Amino acid sequence: MNAALTGIVPRRDRVPHLPVTPEQIVADAEGCFRAGATIVHLHARRADEEPEWRREAYGVVVADIRRRCPGVVICVSTSGRTYGELDKRADVLLLDGDEKPDMASLTLGSLNFRDTASVNAPQTIVALAERMRAAGLRPELEIFDTGMAYLAHQLLADGVVEPPLYANLLLGSVNTAPATARDLAFLADALPTGTVWAGAGIGAFQLPMNAMAIFMGGHVRTGLEDSPYLSYQDRSPTTNEQLVRRAVELASTAGRRVAKVEETRAMVGLAPA
Repeated sequence: MNAALTGIVPRRDRVPHLPVTPEQIVADAEGCFRAGATIVHLHARRADEEPEWRREAYGVVVADIRRRCPGVVICVSTSGRTYGELDKRADVLLLDGDEKPDMASLTLGSLNFRDTASVNAPQTIVALAERMRAAGLRPELEIFDTGMAYLAHQLLADGVVEPPLYANLLLGSVNTAPATARDLAFLADALPTGTVWAGAGIGAFQLPMNAMAIFMGGHVRTGLEDSPYLSYQDRSPTTNEQLVRRAVELASTAGRRVAKVEETRAMVGLAPA
């Protein structure tokens, strides 16, 4: 089992342990790596905590994480939730050398969150995937419903993406697939054969979706982007590292070993570090 950490839309006034500055993001990634995470999913921030699209903001973070977390898989964001322009979303894909990431997020459709939309036009999805392939980056497919899972088949058939595929299945947002065992199993079954998948839940659904994914033989996406609390009963603030440690404990309960970085790199189609 590999564990991945995440983090974008929250603000520190509501999520006090959210890493925002480059130094905080790097330190947080290292703590999660030591706790067992083998993929780190990054979002750069401006000084006002808004998401940043410029590659320079990512480059220093990627290089420092590479130095402090040998072999870890680094995934950057091309999210359309804040910026819609293709060139802005794809700017981070131009990083090279020590600053070059391993993967980049690719949301396979448009969706509504509770108070905003993430717009991903068909031509934008294909263009981002093509730019990732040209840059030598693996796509991290973000799937919120069955239509997105079925699109993965079409992209694979058209040669837009290449196996092995890696997908994060995100359930429990108000306008997307509900966070139930039936829906998680259905989404996992709807993916192209051989897809490596991780289960994630939004808000209070993070723990049950993580646990179900682990016991189903899948992997885990966890982090403050999806849930600011370790427990929704007491609403005490948590950290990315605590969320990773919980996933590792769940894996132990399920009798599963956490993947090493080289195993994760092979799973997602990356060369050894």
